[in-house]
Amino acid sequence: MKITQLFASLLLAGLSTTAFASTEQSPFAASIIAGLESYPDSEFSSMSRGGGISLIWDDLRYNNSYQLDQNYFRVRGTYYYERDSEKYDEDRFRNSADLKFNYQRPFTSFGQDNEYLLSIHARYEGHYNSQQLEEFEQLAVAGLSLDRHFGQNNFYDVGIILGLAYSHEEKDDDWPREEMGQGEEMLGRQGMGYFFEWKNSYTFGHTGVQLIANYSRYDGRWAYDANKFYTMDRVTFGVVTPLANENNLLHFTSQYISRDYEVDLLGFEDTLYRVAMEYVHYF
Repeated sequence: MKITQLFASLLLAGLSTTAFASTEQSPFAASIIAGLESYPDSEFSSMSRGGGISLIWDDLRYNNSYQLDQNYFRVRGTYYYERDSEKYDEDRFRNSADLKFNYQRPFTSFGQDNEYLLSIHARYEGHYNSQQLEEFEQLAVAGLSLDRHFGQNNFYDVGIILGLAYSHEEKDDDWPREEMGQGEEMLGRQGMGYFFEWKNSYTFGHTGVQLIANYSRYDGRWAYDANKFYTMDRVTFGVVTPLANENNLLHFTSQYISRDYEVDLLGFEDTLYRVAMEYVHYF
C-alpha cells in the first residue's frame, strides 16, 4: 500500500472512531508521517521523499501547560523509510530511526501570581541513518527550563531552556571522502557544549488550532580534539489542527537545520530543509 493510501486510511479510521468516543487525556499515541528533505545548497544532493510511523508517550500532550511538582515525560520513537535516499552515497540504506526523550519537572514558581515555572529539564535525541548525511548522531542535554503560560480564551506558551550538552556525530557520505580527501576521523566528532532553546506556541481556544515556532542551538566548543568545534541551529515552524477532537491531530511542520564546523567537511553548506505532514492518534 502506498504511503498516501495508508495515511488516508488511518485518518478516516481515526475520524470514525472519535464519533463514538469521548476525548480522554491519554499520553499514548501513534502517528504516520509523510515528508520531504533536501540539501538545496548542494547540486549533488537528491530530494528525499519518504514516510514513517511513530510511537509516542506524551504527558503534556499538545495543548496543556506545565504544573508545579509534576513529572512530564515526552518520548517518541520513529521508523522512517526513504523512497529516494542520498544518491551520492552508494552504501546508504533507505531506512532510518529516531529516538527522542524529554523529561521535565517544575520545582518552583515565582512572579506576582507565581506564573513563572522553573523546571529541571533533561533530553536525549538519537538519530540513526537519518537526515541524509548523518549516519549516527546523538545529543544529550541537562539543564533548566523557564516557562510561562498566558491567556484565558486563547493561550500563549513560551519557554526557554539552558543546559550543558554532549554531542556525538558521524557522517556517512561518499562525496567528501572521494572528492575532498576527508577521512572518517574528520567527518565524525564528539564533545561537550551548551544548549539553548526558545519555545513558542499559540493555541486558539475555540478551534484548538495551535501555531508553533521554536529555535534551538547547540554550541559545541568544549572537549573537542584537535581544535575542532561543531554547532547546530534548528528552526521549526508548525501548525497542529484537531480532527473531530483532541485525540486526533494533523501536524504540518517545516524545519531548517544548519550545521557548522571549523573546516569545510562537505564542499557545500551543511543546511537541511524538511517539510512533513503527520496524523497523530491518541488511544
